[in-house]
Amino acid sequence: MFIAPKLLCLLFALTGVAVAATPTMRLDYYHTGNATRELFSLDKLVIEPLPWPGSLRRPVDHTNLGKYLFEVIDRNTNLVVYSRGFASIYGEWETTDEAKKVNRTFHESLRFPSPDKPVQVVLKKRDANNAFREIWSVTIDPED
Repeated sequence: MFIAPKLLCLLFALTGVAVAATPTMRLDYYHTGNATRELFSLDKLVIEPLPWPGSLRRPVDHTNLGKYLFEVIDRNTNLVVYSRGFASIYGEWETTDEAKKVNRTFHESLRFPSPDKPVQVVLKKRDANNAFREIWSVTIDPED
């Protein structure tokens, strides 16, 4: 009677040890501009203390949602290894009357499974035709 629960516990423990968790990388950046112009600058890269919380089964986003899209591209193969569409506070703010008069800076972050080789993170925004166009890019080498 007690053998089955103990065996299940042992099985779960061994399974957890056998599978290495994928770390989470966070790219923090500053998003600056007004109603007509946007600028970006890298703040820092962080390996978060907890592993990647999302599924790794569908790393490339095909939902076509969001005003922005970021892609993590393998520098050796030029293949997109991860992508996500998203909306940002800056994207909402730039439509306000205030954005027609002043510049503002917003601190934003992109989170993705930590790469094990050099990647290019490309940020895209929808244009007037609703197509994504590159607006910023940064190279990340996990060895740095």
